[in-house]
Amino acid sequence: MATSNKQHYILYVDSADVTPWTKSQPDNDSRELYMEIKVDQMSVFTMKAVEGSGPLHWKKTLIITGNSTSTLSLSIGQSVPAHITQDTSIGCVDVLLGTLLARWESDNLDLVALELASVAIEAKESIMGIIKVMLNGNLDDVAMTMERLGAGLLHRFEQTGNLCDLEEALSYRAGAVELTDEGHANKSGYLSNLGNTQRIRFERHGDLSDLTNAISNMEKALSLIDDGHAYHAMYLSNLGNAQQLRFERLNNLSDLGNAILNKEKVLALIDDAHPDRWRYLSDLASAQRIRFERLGDLADLTNAISNMEKALSLINDGHADHAMYLSKLGNVQQTRFEQLGNMSDLDNAISNHEKAVRVTDDAHVNKSGYLCNLGNTQRIRFQRLGDLHDLTNAISNMEKALSLIDDGHVYHAMYLSNLSNAQQVRFERLGNLSDLANAILNTETALALTDDAHPDRPRYLTNLANAQLIRFERLGDLSDLDKAISNQEKSVELTDEGHPDQPIYLKNLGNVQLIRFERLGNMSDLDNAISNHEKAVRLTDDGHQNKPGRLSSLGFAYRTRFERLGNMSDLKHSISNNEKAVDLTDDRHLYRPMYLTNLGSAQQARFERTGELVELQNAISNQQKALALTDDGHPDQPVYLSNLGVAQLARFDRLGDLSDLDDAILHIGKAVEFTGGEHPDQPGYLMNLDIAQQARFERLGNIPDLENAISNEAKAVELTDDAHPSKPTYLSNLGVAQQTRFERLSEFLDLENAISNKQRAVELTDDGHLAYPLYLTNLGISQEARFELFGHSSDLENAISSKEQAVQLTDDAHPNQPLYLSNLGIAQYARFDRLECHLAYGIDLMDDDHPLKAGRLTNLGVAYYFRFDRLGSQEDLVASVSSYKSAAQLNAAYPLKALAAARQWAITSHAHGYTASALDGYRTALELLPKVAWLGLDTHSRQVRVKSEKLEDLGCLAATCAIHLGRLEEAVELLDLGRSVFWQQAGSLRSDLEILKDSEPELVAELQRVGHQLDADNFSSSQFTIKEESLGYHQPSAETIGRERRRLVGQWEELVERIRQLPHFKYFLKPVPFDQLCRASTEGLIVIINVSEYGVDALIFGASHAIEHVPLPDINLELLDELSGDVLHRRSASATREMQRNYAARYLKSTLRIVWDDILVPIFNKLDVPLTPSTAAPQRRIWWYPTGHLTFIPFHAAGPGRRGAIDASHLIISSYVTSLESLLQAQKRNTQGAMSGLKLLAVSQPNTPGLNPLPQSTVEIEKLVEAAHFARVHSDGCTKEDILHLPGPDATVSRVLDALDSYSWVHFACHGSHHPTLGMKNALELYDGPLELGDIASKRLSSARFAFLSACHAAAGLKDVPGEAMHLAAGLQFAGFPSVIATMWSISDDDAATVVEHTYKYLFRNGLQALDPSEAATALNRAILHLREDPGVTVDRWAPFIHFGI
Repeated sequence: MATSNKQHYILYVDSADVTPWTKSQPDNDSRELYMEIKVDQMSVFTMKAVEGSGPLHWKKTLIITGNSTSTLSLSIGQSVPAHITQDTSIGCVDVLLGTLLARWESDNLDLVALELASVAIEAKESIMGIIKVMLNGNLDDVAMTMERLGAGLLHRFEQTGNLCDLEEALSYRAGAVELTDEGHANKSGYLSNLGNTQRIRFERHGDLSDLTNAISNMEKALSLIDDGHAYHAMYLSNLGNAQQLRFERLNNLSDLGNAILNKEKVLALIDDAHPDRWRYLSDLASAQRIRFERLGDLADLTNAISNMEKALSLINDGHADHAMYLSKLGNVQQTRFEQLGNMSDLDNAISNHEKAVRVTDDAHVNKSGYLCNLGNTQRIRFQRLGDLHDLTNAISNMEKALSLIDDGHVYHAMYLSNLSNAQQVRFERLGNLSDLANAILNTETALALTDDAHPDRPRYLTNLANAQLIRFERLGDLSDLDKAISNQEKSVELTDEGHPDQPIYLKNLGNVQLIRFERLGNMSDLDNAISNHEKAVRLTDDGHQNKPGRLSSLGFAYRTRFERLGNMSDLKHSISNNEKAVDLTDDRHLYRPMYLTNLGSAQQARFERTGELVELQNAISNQQKALALTDDGHPDQPVYLSNLGVAQLARFDRLGDLSDLDDAILHIGKAVEFTGGEHPDQPGYLMNLDIAQQARFERLGNIPDLENAISNEAKAVELTDDAHPSKPTYLSNLGVAQQTRFERLSEFLDLENAISNKQRAVELTDDGHLAYPLYLTNLGISQEARFELFGHSSDLENAISSKEQAVQLTDDAHPNQPLYLSNLGIAQYARFDRLECHLAYGIDLMDDDHPLKAGRLTNLGVAYYFRFDRLGSQEDLVASVSSYKSAAQLNAAYPLKALAAARQWAITSHAHGYTASALDGYRTALELLPKVAWLGLDTHSRQVRVKSEKLEDLGCLAATCAIHLGRLEEAVELLDLGRSVFWQQAGSLRSDLEILKDSEPELVAELQRVGHQLDADNFSSSQFTIKEESLGYHQPSAETIGRERRRLVGQWEELVERIRQLPHFKYFLKPVPFDQLCRASTEGLIVIINVSEYGVDALIFGASHAIEHVPLPDINLELLDELSGDVLHRRSASATREMQRNYAARYLKSTLRIVWDDILVPIFNKLDVPLTPSTAAPQRRIWWYPTGHLTFIPFHAAGPGRRGAIDASHLIISSYVTSLESLLQAQKRNTQGAMSGLKLLAVSQPNTPGLNPLPQSTVEIEKLVEAAHFARVHSDGCTKEDILHLPGPDATVSRVLDALDSYSWVHFACHGSHHPTLGMKNALELYDGPLELGDIASKRLSSARFAFLSACHAAAGLKDVPGEAMHLAAGLQFAGFPSVIATMWSISDDDAATVVEHTYKYLFRNGLQALDPSEAATALNRAILHLREDPGVTVDRWAPFIHFGI
């Protein structure tokens, strides 16, 4: 056997004349004849002869491998064996390749004749025929032949899908490349063709190495030619197609950009007459369409359609590819429809697909594809318009497509999957389970036709999972749900991390996990769902057309977790993601209505959680937008109608406006009307309609509303099979409606039916179902009602049992747990009525020092009140209040329990007209504040307590009671007790102990030592402040720090109590009485605006002005609260000037006008303040003391709102009060401090790193320093060193903190930051970081006189605790500055410079020796009036500047 180097040869087998053998055969022998070809006894090929009347024919070209000494064997036989044997052989010939090649070359023959020798021993003839062959060893010819053979095999693969043909084609073409030198003219063509074949194999198998090699070979092909090469355009086109394919696989935008660039170059290289221009235009359109789908630039989509239309215009109707390009144009038009929703695009797409189908014979290889494309587009039009004919035609066309191909067709699986999708859609429309079964079967068949390596397998898995999920939602079989999750997980597993389709599969997996959570309540499913949705979003760029949908799905998942756990951060994320989804689409986007409705639902959830009307208004607005963007007849229109109705129903529940309720019923009614009885969503809309009709019945009492509600819910039950997961919900709701009718009409049958339906709801639900506790508690309510009717104790026991099960099945974190507990309590109270007073007897057995006794007494109070509410006995009401009072006054009671009891004592008394008792209850609650927000808790925990217990509200309610009783001074005392709780507590640690020092120096020293340690921990950002002084070691645990703090507080309380035992110190650190508080105002009046749910009152008083009451009865509390919220929430921190003007006109001015009319005018009338214009500057001084959300309204800016009209800033000089005690302390510090001239610290930050520049801050400070130096020159005792300017990098946190100790006047011109929840994180932004409120308040500045905070938000408190004054201005006051100017919100850089210049101009007018911080309010008033001389300065620009203190 030859062993030298081998090469490729072309062997051409033409024909064989076997006449001698034929003559020796019987006449009826018609066996088929074959030839087997061997090289060195290795079989190379076996092929069947084409027989006719003459010689046998093969005319077959082969590539064989060998060398000159290799033996070529040709055998002809009569069977179809693996090898022809001697028994089946007619004859054979063996010849050396070298000999055969020499004969062909020397004789210059087309064919060489070889004698076919007999191999049979008994053969009569030795020569059985002649074989004509040709052998060519020329490498160029071999390469060319290999290329030609590869092309033929590839064509056959494309016709049949036989993978062996593809592999052979690739082998031949690789051989052609290998045999051709780099400089050969054909090399580039062979490389390009090899690349195309590798691309095709990648499309079949998904192996990235094939695609990488394809692109590499195509790039090599291009590198071998110049721009003028005849095939330059074609090679560029091939490369562009491969790059486009790699983008589709790896999602690398550079590939897509290069693809489009190369395709554009192709068109630039050819003119309009080029015969392939239409093909290149189509290729470019395909790439542009894909880039649009990736980046969302409509220009790409427009260009794609334009190029496809141009391509079509270049070929005539009879062109072989005319149908293909019609179909491609239809696909691009469909894409534009899906983006913009223009029906003409969809209609044109269908028309073009129909034309493609019409002009193509059924036998054409592409006919099935055109039918499938047409079916998909018809399905989409059905989903848009709801016309069942479209869906029927879609399924018909897809079925016909499948009938035209066999099981081995390359697209068989894809067509099955498309048909499955259409059948699934028809099921969703008609509810026919056979459609769903067929959909699942077809997808399963598609999967059976593909292995794990198939690139489309993940898509078929996710489609199957979607169908299984739908079947679960229809039949409730958990195995379908588990299979759906398993298949979605497989689709993710089969997709590489960077695959562009992975986000699709992650999103789908998240959806089905979310469904399983909703069914079973397993939190891991919900967490996994959110995780997968987050990953899908993270893997999708903002420009991707599917990004909005993925954001919206993530938002829905977050909202679901919020509804389960009540964590506001989840709801915040939900709204944020839904807002992003909306922001990424415009009104033309097909799915914008869906994103709007999801956003609206999330906003409604936040309203239901926070009660903020603005959230509900936004929710309704977005639901209305969704509906307005949806055409009549759109399949999703009922969804948006129902969602809008549900939101309007919520607003009715909040405000009681019947028009909302009527609109809700109208919209939900239309949703029902627009869905036929066979529509699977109709039962859900009927349920929503039932709820709205019940609400109207409860509001108006019209029986027809209740009858309609029951009828609609009964229909929902009737339309739903028992296996449907929603059936228990409909049954339970029907029972609720029937019980309502029983309570109205006393028809016992209604109650029986209610119990029966609720019982069925429970029976149809597994114990693990998330809604099971709700069905149980509803059943318990009806069982209890029957007990109350007949008195059968078994009904009561069953009711309690049902409600107990509901409680037991619900963990403490579940938002419905309070509801279930409350319902259980009601049933237990019913048993209490029926049996004996076991609860009261149990309380009598408990000692007063038992800490749980207060809770038992409170429960007893609830029980008495429950019976009072049922029976109306005043004795029960008195007993209820008495129980609450006893609980609140127990010394052993836990503070929170005592506070809850005191609150109930006050609220119950107040509600029933016992005002004096209510006042006692409120006073008791307020006196408990030091225990509830105990110093032993860390700072954050105390602030949380203040917020959660709404302590300011208690003060306002107490003041209301005292005012109604005419006890005005007490009203002031109680109100101030509930204000600035944190600052009051912190202030107690800094009490003035000078009077006590002489008599008790050691006691004072100890109190100061403990106070200093506790005071430092109040404001430090570190947890480890205490340990440095008292623990003596490093890095203690949080528990150790807490223990030490509690120990110090214990010492502090003991020391305070010891001081109170001393003569004349009985009231040490107790609430300040009115006769001292009134001295907080020396030269003006204090005006309190007290707001509570019972009304609004003003109290006016001063050091020499007796307290007066001004009733304000005309105020709409709800409107006032809403307007206050608008002022706070509607202003954007980064608004443009136009946005600011809109805010001022729409919200701020209207609020200030109402405040002027309903609050300030009555007050000014009481004070005889003339409401007429005057040329003189205002002289009268008022300290405003607003409460609640009025704290966020700039009273000094209130006015009638008419151009040229007088307003508060023209009439009076305004200051603001955080608490009267803090103002009183400020007055004392000012009185005690000596007038020492000016020591000024000026800080400017024109370019704070990471923040917007403030160029005017430099000008502002330069003018201030210049004015100070000018005043200094004309004053005695003030040197140049007394003025320190720290600009830019010089103003570090540490340097400024140090400087505060030495300078009495400070001015900051910098950014301010406002933390929405953590007040101590409010900060002045300095060069190296934030100077936080905690850092400022921790200072004790004995020489401090005046501070000007020319920084945004410096007086912006926390919206949830407005009375706590958690802002920078209050912190500076606490640190020692008796007079502070600050800002309520963001300010203009230019405005600040003007206000600052004129404020200091006034303050410096008499020289530095006459500086008086108490003139700051007047100076600010004059500066603002000067600023307002510019008619372009709107109220929102000057109103934020306010003054606190003396």
